[in-house]
Amino acid sequence: MPQENHLDIKQSPFFNVLSDAESIQVREVVPSTQNNILDNLNDAIKNFDQDSEGIETRSFLITVKKPTLTVQIPIAEPKLDSELLSILTKADILLKNEDYLLARNLYSYVLKKEIKNPRALKGLGTCLLNLGDTPAAKKCFNAIVEIHNLVEGHALLGLCFIKENNDHSALDSFTKVKDQGKLPADLRFNFFKEFGNCLTRLERFNEASENYHQALSLNPRSHVILINLGTLEIQRKRFDKATQFFQQAIDFCPKAAKAFCGIGIVAEMSGEKKIAELYFRKALDIDNQNSVALHQLYALAETDMDWKELRLRLVQALTKEPSNLDNRFLLAATLLKQNDWAGCEGELNAILIRHPDHPKARLLREDLSLLRHRQRGTL
Repeated sequence: MPQENHLDIKQSPFFNVLSDAESIQVREVVPSTQNNILDNLNDAIKNFDQDSEGIETRSFLITVKKPTLTVQIPIAEPKLDSELLSILTKADILLKNEDYLLARNLYSYVLKKEIKNPRALKGLGTCLLNLGDTPAAKKCFNAIVEIHNLVEGHALLGLCFIKENNDHSALDSFTKVKDQGKLPADLRFNFFKEFGNCLTRLERFNEASENYHQALSLNPRSHVILINLGTLEIQRKRFDKATQFFQQAIDFCPKAAKAFCGIGIVAEMSGEKKIAELYFRKALDIDNQNSVALHQLYALAETDMDWKELRLRLVQALTKEPSNLDNRFLLAATLLKQNDWAGCEGELNAILIRHPDHPKARLLREDLSLLRHRQRGTL
């Protein structure tokens, strides 16, 4: 076929109709069916045949079904005026710098003007979450889900439930996030980390590991995630794997006290007491308030030298945080081991003044009274 004819066919309205058709039906017009065809169609066929003498002519009835066009009308999002947009920008900067009080006030101002603004709802909820007002934060995040159907709302609700120590509700919210890739980058890492922590506490270790590794893929040098993976492997009793994760964490962050403590726990569970003590001491050299290391050293202490060192460590911890009743109780128990009854009684009194029903302190005071009674009986 010549090129110009080919172009003519392409540009013909008839062929355009065919190319756009959803379906085409073709029926040949023969004498047996001609009487059923409309008169005007017969006329059109006869006119077409007038100049076709000596040429065989065949006629067809072609029915073309055109596709139904769906016209989508774009929904214009409400535009903020320049003043509110400027306030939101400033609020976002304050939030990034963890100035939650000032950021909260700015987001609240925007919501008074635009009550459904998703950016302000998320910002205000995040401020409230970090300020400890989780019930109010959940209201903001529920609005993000119910009004705007944003997937990040479920993730943020999960973080609220984590803060409230409600792992089952957190799990329910987290599992509603079907496409984690749609989460904002600043939220995605924390989502995987907290989802992993939640699953670990619920002893769903395989799923927890998957989430930790997702977080690690976003930040391969995160010593926090590596420590979490090490802790998870301890619960699986895969001690070599746990030690590898803890050592990686130390390589990336030499001040990771929890990683040193983790290696100490693995050593203790493997019967290597001296190595365990060494790593617990290293953990306390970095963070003298590490309660796990303090409790493990108490459990391992046997000699008078051990008790003296532990006493010093506990005094150092309480100097920084005098209100820590767990460490104060541990000091009271240590003083009792050293036969410093007066010192032990003083620490117990300090605990019971603040917490009269402290169960461990009450039991230890009974033990102290029994020892004194026995001593009087032998005099």
